[in-house]
Amino acid sequence: MTEQNKKFITADECVELAKALETKYRIAMNGRSFSIKAENTETDVSVSVLLESQDKSFHYPVDARVKFESEEMTANEAALFLIDYIDIYFEEFLLEEDESLYLPIEWNDFEYEAVNFQMKGQIFNRKLDNMADELLKQADITI
Repeated sequence: MTEQNKKFITADECVELAKALETKYRIAMNGRSFSIKAENTETDVSVSVLLESQDKSFHYPVDARVKFESEEMTANEAALFLIDYIDIYFEEFLLEEDESLYLPIEWNDFEYEAVNFQMKGQIFNRKLDNMADELLKQADITI
């Protein structure tokens, strides 16, 4: 790994970027919050931006990944690129509230500014999932 690729987005930077998204979309947040995670390997960068309500009834992870070296980027540049693109997606999703803006639930190819990458996303209701798990546990039923 080159010296330039060793610099990578930190957990603290992810927290700051999530706070910036919350500030940007505060009128559409409805009690939800963002969190961001970024990871890299020798060749890939993956980013997950989670929009979630406090009670977890709305849990929307948007995941993106890119092979940064083949796109002639550093790992850090790739992570910031993916976060920027996800920001653009959430701008349309939150401010226009258009159901046709949902992402595919499986990895799909995307291209933006001549960069090829993949994304996926799916909305969950973790609150209901947890309630169902608890009911099954109380009834001693396993799936």
